[in-house]
Amino acid sequence: MKYFKSILISIFTIFYLHAEEPINIYNVINKKLNYQLEFKNIPAGHGYILLKRDSLDNKLVVKLKSEIKTNRLIDYLYKIRNKITIYMDENDLSLIKVINKINEGNYKKNHQALVDIKNMKLINNGDEKTINQKIYSPLSIIFSIREKLFNNEENFYYKTYSNGKQRDINISLIGKERIKTSFGEFNTIIFNPISNDKQSIFKNSGDMKIWYTDDDKKLPIKIEIKIKYGSIMLLLDSIE
Repeated sequence: MKYFKSILISIFTIFYLHAEEPINIYNVINKKLNYQLEFKNIPAGHGYILLKRDSLDNKLVVKLKSEIKTNRLIDYLYKIRNKITIYMDENDLSLIKVINKINEGNYKKNHQALVDIKNMKLINNGDEKTINQKIYSPLSIIFSIREKLFNNEENFYYKTYSNGKQRDINISLIGKERIKTSFGEFNTIIFNPISNDKQSIFKNSGDMKIWYTDDDKKLPIKIEIKIKYGSIMLLLDSIE
C-alpha cells in the first residue's frame, strides 16, 4: 500500500511541476526570416533577418544579419541596398557592436560602433561617449520586445542607437489586426516605437510599426518603415 501511495504522490508531483513550467518559447535563433517587400501594395523587393549564436572577443553573443534590397522597378523611385550586422548580448539582446552599410536613395553611409558595457562607453571612430544604461539597435528591439511579450508586457522603454544617434524610445500596443501574407493568415498585435523627441528611430527614415502573431510564437510577421515617398512593408514569407 505504501508503495502505491508513493507512486501516486510521484505522479501528482510530476503533473504539478509540469503545470508550473513556463511556456516553451518558439526559438528564432539559428533561423532566417525571409520577407517580401511591398510599396503601396506593389512587390518591391526582398529582405531577411538572420539570427544565430556566435562569439565576439571570446564572448558568446547573438549575431543578427539583415539585408534589404528593392527590385528594379522600385529602384527608379527609391533604391535601397541596406546591410546590417549586429552583435547582441545573449541574455537581453542589448547592443555590443553594430556594422551598418546604408544605401537609401541619395543617402549612403557606412557606420560602425562598439559598446564597452564594463566601462559604460559607446565607441565610434575613436570617439567615446558615456552611456548610463544598456542600449539597443532598432532592429534588436524587434526581438527584445518579442521576448517580453511572453511575459504579457504591453509597454516598453529602450534607449536606441542608430548611425551615431541615441534616442529614448517608448513602445506601446496600439491595436490588433488580422492580416494575410504568403506565410499564412494570422491574428496580430501591433506595436509602435516612438522616440521621445519625435524624431525617426532610423536615420533618413520615419517611424516603424511591428505586427506580431497573436499566438504562442509571437513572430514579427509584418514590419512597416516609413521612407521618403511612403512606407515600405516587410511581410514574412518563409522561415529557414
